[in-house]
Amino acid sequence: MMNAKHLNTLAVLAAISVVAAAWVLRSSATTVASDRRGENVIPSLAAKANDITGLSIRDGDSTLTVERRDNRFVAGDSGYPIKTDAVRDVVASSAELAFEESRTADPARYGDLGLADPGAKDAGKEVTFRTAGGELASLVVGNRDTTVGGPTGGVFIRLKGQPQTFLARGNVRLPSSRSDWFVSFDLDVKRSEIKKVELTGGGRDGVTASANPDKAGELVLANIPEKRSPDSFKVSRLATLTESFTFQDVRKATKPADDPRRMVVDAGEGLRLVFTALGDGADGWVQIAAEATGDAAKDKAKLIASKVDGYDFRLPSNQAEILGWTITDLTDEQKS
Repeated sequence: MMNAKHLNTLAVLAAISVVAAAWVLRSSATTVASDRRGENVIPSLAAKANDITGLSIRDGDSTLTVERRDNRFVAGDSGYPIKTDAVRDVVASSAELAFEESRTADPARYGDLGLADPGAKDAGKEVTFRTAGGELASLVVGNRDTTVGGPTGGVFIRLKGQPQTFLARGNVRLPSSRSDWFVSFDLDVKRSEIKKVELTGGGRDGVTASANPDKAGELVLANIPEKRSPDSFKVSRLATLTESFTFQDVRKATKPADDPRRMVVDAGEGLRLVFTALGDGADGWVQIAAEATGDAAKDKAKLIASKVDGYDFRLPSNQAEILGWTITDLTDEQKS
């Protein structure tokens, strides 16, 4: 049988356990009712949506600033066009956010909700809206929470300058990647239209591949060294920069090195595309130029130039590596 001393000890331990559990729940996963439940997180955003002159999204070490210029949205640093639908989605979804529950106000617990300061581990994304009068609102967006009812569930948020965090009903619809903010474009060159591809400069051996007259869309490698044979898969990839052009980021045009690595693609009826690598080729930054070597391609070259002139584009790694290839990279040693 337990004596009075044992019972008193257990009672004290139980009380401590209850207090500790309450603290953990309150500072992490509990649902603490907020007296602001149902209120819009940013009540002025819906009314002033048409007055938005810009916004910024800080995600880790990267910040994208969007500005409204001449009735369209562009990247603040480069002036490159931003998708209007992307801006509309962010503004509309943020305006629909409503307070559901209050959560921790302890900065040490922010990371549990994905709301640590940008740049830190478990950081949130800081979204800021601006009008001509200045900053309209700013909030840090953290982890999603599917326990909240409704089609979109909920998301953890923290308003700028306030220690309190909240679970909000709704979701901030941000593009899944930085590249999804930018207006994309197609170089409109089919593999079957490519006549020749040349890689030169950058202190590396050159490469030349020409269209196979007997098989549309196939490139034939020139100047193959003895005892080596072409890697047909890699040779076919030489066409992907023009056939399936994509980019991850964009910035204002910078000055190339004195002898940069270049890819020159001759296609169609006199269209020439030049991809010039910038800085460390591994970074994937390139400039694109479009020229017409025949009258039939003048309009097409002009259209492409209107989209690429004045900008540098960052290629995905699987495309960036192509610019650095030499004849050795495109061939295999023949087995004896």
